[in-house]
Amino acid sequence: MHQLESKRVRQWLLGSLFGIGLGVLLVTPANSDILAQRVPAPDLQSRIWFNSPPLHLRQLRGKVVLVDFWEYTCINCIRTFPYLRRWNELYAPEGLTIIAVHTPEFAFAKNPANVANAVRRFGFTFPVALDNDDAIWNAFHNAAWPADYLIDKDGRIAYMHIGEGDYGDTESVIRKLLKEANPALDFSSPRYAIPADANADMYASACRRATPETYLGYARAVSIANPGGEDETREVHYVAPAVVPLDSFALEGNWQAGAEFVRHLRQSNDPSDAAVRLHYQAKSVYLVAGSDDGSAKVLDVTQDGRPVSPQSRGIDVQTDRRGASYILLRGKRMYYVINNPDFGEHTLALSTAAPGVSLYSFTFGNNCENQFAHK
Repeated sequence: MHQLESKRVRQWLLGSLFGIGLGVLLVTPANSDILAQRVPAPDLQSRIWFNSPPLHLRQLRGKVVLVDFWEYTCINCIRTFPYLRRWNELYAPEGLTIIAVHTPEFAFAKNPANVANAVRRFGFTFPVALDNDDAIWNAFHNAAWPADYLIDKDGRIAYMHIGEGDYGDTESVIRKLLKEANPALDFSSPRYAIPADANADMYASACRRATPETYLGYARAVSIANPGGEDETREVHYVAPAVVPLDSFALEGNWQAGAEFVRHLRQSNDPSDAAVRLHYQAKSVYLVAGSDDGSAKVLDVTQDGRPVSPQSRGIDVQTDRRGASYILLRGKRMYYVINNPDFGEHTLALSTAAPGVSLYSFTFGNNCENQFAHK
């Protein structure tokens, strides 16, 4: 589960984190974005760090700390990265420390080498803590990616935000907490002007409802259209229905289903030997997938029965000399498959003849998706 935005979920998280009745968790009238009652933040227990030696909050007293929970395959997280980089550039010199806590969703995301590669790709220069045993996640009683917790100069949680959006509001709180630590700070320079779209809402009434996140492994495959679902015990040959319902997927050909993935096991002479057919509505489509041994594997891609057009290709989609479109899978990560000019309803087919190809999940972007680097 990635983004959770409801007020009820936020209240539950606050109550769990603080261990006190929700009735006391009121905001002050003068600072409606800062908690009236602040409590000590839990410490950061991690053995593996990037860009920093291990840190403890007691070392950071006097500074403002932003603890950001992320996962390198999470599109909801990736869309927040431009703002994290902005805040680090602007406010680290003024006393802000960003600590990105990587809590994995998939087993392969526990591999430190995979996370290190993602830290480089996304251009993170701030400290990153690996939270492979969920120790920090559980200490904060967190429940979703992405999530931000702002900690004041005295080591107390002053603000939290679950999910995407409200970046301008979060930046305003960063400034207030920095000025609490150093009243002489001045943020009136034009370089601190908050971007006009910083509080844009991806879920406003003008924004279309995209297909929900779609998991392919049997543990969470709630939208599979194959009669009987997935076989949890062995490789089988699947037959997709003639019509795949909207917001659903179907397997075709030979697949082994795992709890997190569907996997094609053996080499075939037929590129369509194993296919996943997805009926979706969105503007953009992202795929978590990869090669099991890290070597290059071809995953053929069509949209609406044809090669993906140039104007709809995500940056990971290539074309061969025949004009066929495909993705070259290597490491396990999120691949950028479709970037249609407009929101719409389409059928996507991914197929492979290569052994050792694993597909994990699809995520989507609607017509209000913010701009971010497709790395």
